[in-house]
Amino acid sequence: MGSAAVHRSFVVVDVEGYGDPTRTTHQRLAARGGMYQVLMDAFAECGLPWDGKSVDDAGDSLIVVLPGEVPKARLVDRLPTSVAAKLREHNAAHSHGARLRMRMAVHFGEVAYDVFGGKTGPELIFVCRILDAAEAKSALKSSNATLVLIASDPFYQSVVVHHPAAHPDAFRLVRVEVKEVRAKAWVRLVDDYLPQASPGRPQRGAQQPTALHAGVEILLRTPGFDTREGRDLVLRDLPFAGSVPRLPTDRGDVVSILRTCENYPGGVAALVEAVRFYADGATAMAELDGWLAAREGE
Repeated sequence: MGSAAVHRSFVVVDVEGYGDPTRTTHQRLAARGGMYQVLMDAFAECGLPWDGKSVDDAGDSLIVVLPGEVPKARLVDRLPTSVAAKLREHNAAHSHGARLRMRMAVHFGEVAYDVFGGKTGPELIFVCRILDAAEAKSALKSSNATLVLIASDPFYQSVVVHHPAAHPDAFRLVRVEVKEVRAKAWVRLVDDYLPQASPGRPQRGAQQPTALHAGVEILLRTPGFDTREGRDLVLRDLPFAGSVPRLPTDRGDVVSILRTCENYPGGVAALVEAVRFYADGATAMAELDGWLAAREGE
């Protein structure tokens, strides 16, 4: 026999690309450890209870069931920002394969417990389904964010819209069609803070392709930046390193790094200075300085 159902709030997270074949087992272990640490630190920072017995582990995701008396607004006004900040801290300290971007879904409802400590209920199943909403996955994939938040329609209507600190206007309505679920949900990119170019218009201050390509060619032959391991070390010196989408090929990776740096005031100059620590005195470093001077003189 199980216990009677009780009201609970749910927070469910999932790591983007956990099964990517380029991740090693060591990197997946680091990512899993990071997932736990990010959630536990964020919960503590927001004054939310963390009880290991209320956390279900699914490998690349966690289901956290919170007591009914926990203020639901805290799950959407403070927690997402804290989680995103902890993700950036994790990413700044880890190599590409161990870095994290996550989806997080919130909902509430009745939960029933069995004699073995397990839990179930239609609302618990429902929140796991909306976590896999195609719109949420594509929004995160096409952004610079580390976290996308998905709120069920009941949670959005009864909690989010009544709390300005939860940024209700930043959410957009999506349709969820996952397995047996057909429902509405609300999606918000929590930290998609990099400037985006308008359609058909280059970003102000962005490099033209020829200048960008010249910088890429120099960086590809610069000692300390010509290998992935070297680039990992250089990026640790950049405060926005966690926002750099890393690519599997050397050229693609360097292009992605340089383009991300262009989105930050002084970002390219900061990259050059970080490279200098490893390549000072090299011929390619002198070329890089010349390229940067020409770029800044345009």
